[in-house]
Amino acid sequence: MSRTNIKVITPSKLNSLLKTASSESRIVPVDATWYMPNQKKLGFDTFKASRIPNSIFIDIDKIKDEKSSYPHMLPSSDIFKYHVSKLGIRNNDHLVVYDQIGNFSAPRAAWMFEVFRHKNIYLLDNYQSYLKEKYDIDSSPIDKPSTYPESDYEMERTILNDVVSFEEIYDIVSDPANSSKYHILDARSTGRYKGVDPEPRPGLTSGHAPHVISSPATEVLQPGDKTFLPKEDLIEFFNNRKVDNSKPIIVMCGTGVTACIIKSALEISGLGEKGIQVYDGSWTEYAQRADPKYIIKE
Repeated sequence: MSRTNIKVITPSKLNSLLKTASSESRIVPVDATWYMPNQKKLGFDTFKASRIPNSIFIDIDKIKDEKSSYPHMLPSSDIFKYHVSKLGIRNNDHLVVYDQIGNFSAPRAAWMFEVFRHKNIYLLDNYQSYLKEKYDIDSSPIDKPSTYPESDYEMERTILNDVVSFEEIYDIVSDPANSSKYHILDARSTGRYKGVDPEPRPGLTSGHAPHVISSPATEVLQPGDKTFLPKEDLIEFFNNRKVDNSKPIIVMCGTGVTACIIKSALEISGLGEKGIQVYDGSWTEYAQRADPKYIIKE
């Protein structure tokens, strides 16, 4: 089975989990709502309007590597510790990560906590279902991302095997002998993958790296509420792409966000026995750094 520490839960299971909370074993909902830059919306504004009660807000555009020219790259362990401590998160907290779109940015935020080895991580599947099932919502005014007192969060350092660098992915995709050792999945839309639709970031070419399998993140989610497809349908999705447990898996997308949707879908399917890594820089980095002969358009 996959080595993931993230448990996918339904709204009803969240409701049951909340009843077990205590001052020593807190259940902390984490709103990770994030919008694409071209949507001109802020996740924090959505959080301020309404949220699951006692939620904190985590901003993946803020908790990042500030020195990188690429969007929301993983931060250093010290930067992560600083921000998480400011939010008041404790090491023994049970974190229930969600976003108000459905399953969009929450898998990325949950993965960040997994990278830094938080022990108890849940991914809510999902907020839209939570609303439909009429569980409690807090619409009271709030002007800060957390009402919890500041903590002193301690953690293990990043386990680098979770993340693939540009140099590593380039070495793999530019050599057929190397690429045959991996399943590499691209979560962007088919049009962007083929190079016929533009990237949302101006000036960035579309297309894909050699030996990479098109695996649109939208196709592992229900069209309406964006919950994950049933396990058997996810298995069929990956079977159709000849993805199995014989090789390590690498996932990528535009900026490392929707790749984590595919990662979660793989884990629900029982895939990832040999590990699932995220190419953090994803297409935004690759398209700017790769030799054009390794950018494929169809």
